[in-house]
Order: sequence, then C-alpha cells, then structure tokens
Amino acid sequence: MIFDPPPWQPVHLTRDGAKLAHIEAGPLTPEGQPLLLINGWTGDHGIFTPQIRHFSKTRRVVAVDLRGHGASDAPEQDYTMAGFADDIAWQSRTLGLVRPVVIGHSLGGAVALELCGRHPDLAAGLVMIDTIVLPSPDAAGSPEIEGLLAGVGGPDYRAVVREMAWSIGCDYDHPARRQALFDTFILGPCLRTPQHVAYSALRNMIRHHDPVPAARACRIPMAYISADVPLVEAARDLELLRELCPQLVTAKTLLAGHFNTIEVAEQVNPMIERFLAVGLRSRGR
Repeated sequence: MIFDPPPWQPVHLTRDGAKLAHIEAGPLTPEGQPLLLINGWTGDHGIFTPQIRHFSKTRRVVAVDLRGHGASDAPEQDYTMAGFADDIAWQSRTLGLVRPVVIGHSLGGAVALELCGRHPDLAAGLVMIDTIVLPSPDAAGSPEIEGLLAGVGGPDYRAVVREMAWSIGCDYDHPARRQALFDTFILGPCLRTPQHVAYSALRNMIRHHDPVPAARACRIPMAYISADVPLVEAARDLELLRELCPQLVTAKTLLAGHFNTIEVAEQVNPMIERFLAVGLRSRGR
C-alpha cells in the first residue's frame, strides 16, 4: 500500500521574528467559507492531506503548521495554547481569510477552541477532531501523565513520541496500510519536532491551560468528531463541553484510530461536508 505524501510547498509569514508556515490550495473563485486547518502535537499539515485535496476543489483551504512544528520556526520559548491561537489569528487576518471554518486535529482542536474563544469574531464555525478537550484537572497529576511528561522531557524523547504516535493510531487498519500511513504522514513530522517544543506545549496544555473561558466565549456552530481511541475517550469531557456550548454536535468515525483524517477520510470528509451544509446555518447562537 503506497500513499502519496503531501504535495504542497509551505509558504512563510514572519511574526515576531519567527517564520510561520502554511500551505494554501483552492480555486481562484472559491465557494462558501474558507477552511482553516490546524495540525496536532508533533504533527504538521500533512495530517489533513485528504481533506485538502477534497475541499480545495471548491473552497479556499489554508492549513497551518503550528509554531515549532512542520516547516515553521521553533524558537526557544514557551509554547502555549494562547500563543498558538494568537499566531493563527494573525496568520488568518494577514492572509485575508474571511470567517473561515476552523478545523483542528488532536491538540490542534484545543488550539482551535482557544482561537475561537479568544477571537470570537474570526471564525464562522469550529470542528475538533479527536481532541482531548476539557480534560479533568485531576488527571494532570496522575502517574500516567507525569510519566508521559518525564518521557517527553527525558533523554529518550524521540523513542517516546514515536511510540506514542504509533500506539494512539490504534490497530484497526490492515497492518501494511497502517504502517504506510504512519511512515508517510506521521513519523517524519513527529521526529522532526524539537524536544523543547513538544515538551513545552504538552506541559503547558496539561498543567497551565484552562480551556473553560474559551469554551464559554465560543458561540459559533461547533462539531466534534471522535475516533476509537480509549486514551482520548478517557481524558476528554464532552459532557462538560456540551454544557458550556449547547450548540455542539458530535459524531464518531467507525473503527479508526487517532489519525482518522487519513485512515478513514471517506468517513471524515462527509461529516465535515454535512457540517458545512447544515450545521453552520442551524446551530449557531
């Protein structure tokens, strides 16, 4: 099984001395709202390859590489949800994106929620894909979380993040296809993400980030697409998100791991299409 790697060349915009990468695709005369795609922890825009190919047939699509990830610069600094969100708000406005629908995968979904809460006039809608959203504060000090942070901050960093990326993909797919997906889209960005970026982003998300204010402030149509990943299911709190955001709609891909945007794009793309066609006009407050 052979996958074609992402074909798009990153373009850079410079903010505060750091080059922030994005790719852009779509027709000269696009239809509907543009899409703004946000990658997850130790990933890059390649996680959305099937979505970019599909939606850029009719829409303007911009997919960012978070600061420190992919083709973006990785300065020595703190990496926070607020910082990521403000970077993307700046990129969006610099690129002239008008009321995009923001779609975030994994940690990118948490960034997307922070973005839409901090900048409430920016987006027309929000989609989070298998994001650990509103995690329990009690989990922050658990042995599992502390062990993960120690591993990401320790001398075996690359082995730790590689194993995490492999395990969270889960074992639903044919082994050869799963390996090809991992080798083409997941492993490279994972190993290229500098340790100081990965550790700071994870530590700040777990120990210092409170997503509740952003959720309370987010009034736009909102969707959550989950996957069959026990770790993510145990760590997130969709019921609390629904209390804070009654406009939330949810869906779940069938028998797919964390990288469902690639593994089962034939499920994810129609869910996004339905949200764009129906959710944007019927669920806002």
